[in-house]
Amino acid sequence: PTRRSSDLFALLTGGAAAFAVGPLRAPHAPMPIAMQVAAPAPATAGSGLKTVTLKNAAGDSATIYQFGACVTSYVKGGVDVLAVRPDAKLDGSKPISGGIPHCFPQFGPGAIQQHGFARNVDWDIVETTDTTAVFSLTETEYTTAMWPYKFQVLYTVTLADDALKTEFCVTNTGDKMFDFTAALHTYWSCTDIGKIKISSPDFAGATYLDKMLSPPADVKSESDTLTISKEVDSVYAGVSGDVVLADAGRSRPMTISNEIGWSDTVVWSPYGNEGMGYKEFVCVESAQAASSVALQPGEYWTGAMKVVP
Repeated sequence: PTRRSSDLFALLTGGAAAFAVGPLRAPHAPMPIAMQVAAPAPATAGSGLKTVTLKNAAGDSATIYQFGACVTSYVKGGVDVLAVRPDAKLDGSKPISGGIPHCFPQFGPGAIQQHGFARNVDWDIVETTDTTAVFSLTETEYTTAMWPYKFQVLYTVTLADDALKTEFCVTNTGDKMFDFTAALHTYWSCTDIGKIKISSPDFAGATYLDKMLSPPADVKSESDTLTISKEVDSVYAGVSGDVVLADAGRSRPMTISNEIGWSDTVVWSPYGNEGMGYKEFVCVESAQAASSVALQPGEYWTGAMKVVP
């Protein structure tokens, strides 16, 4: 069943995850870009970009940049499970290459700029507590120049006792239907890329788009466990739920739990790229990438992901 945006209050205040989508469709044909508008300058605090820090009673912490609403650090038990690349820019000159950047309203290349615009603009800070932050993104002259729709994205980050929880809620606030693809392009830290295993029962027999092939092509996965020994860029359609990241250099595995909305998993590694610091991270992304979500006016969609280190 579809839901209207008037139901959104219950999502934000009642604690229960809710979502609604229109029918999944192939993305529309690219829309011509009529003009180019420069992205607004990001907000600063002192000599750097503005951030929000969450802390809980156990001493865990999370750091979120207002620029891109990008979580760049989640420290649990003294270990930061997120990674920021050594070549990342933290001055607003380009999207942050690390943490949990947003791909919206487009995943990958397409009619507008790579991975959309959500990761390279400031989001409004709606609410903060010691353990929760809520960010909002709505249309601006910059966004409508490339994607002519009215929308709101509410992104909620919660630092729980045992997990970091995220909710990404897209609402169509305009008067015409739109569709989109999206992802949390998460960089998970590791002690060594050669020591990790990524597993899910859904990997076995899944069809994935291998973007390293020329041209990219669908391939059938033969195992429920992935290892990284070469450059990887794969979109696993229909792999959702729990994905476990085990690192031989750490005492326990980490579970990436896609609770609702995110229907696909993307695995990316720039293996061999020393400048990107490839040995110290892997991207296991919660995504809606293999097919788009269509929203009629007033409808909304929510993707919820939590990570349990």
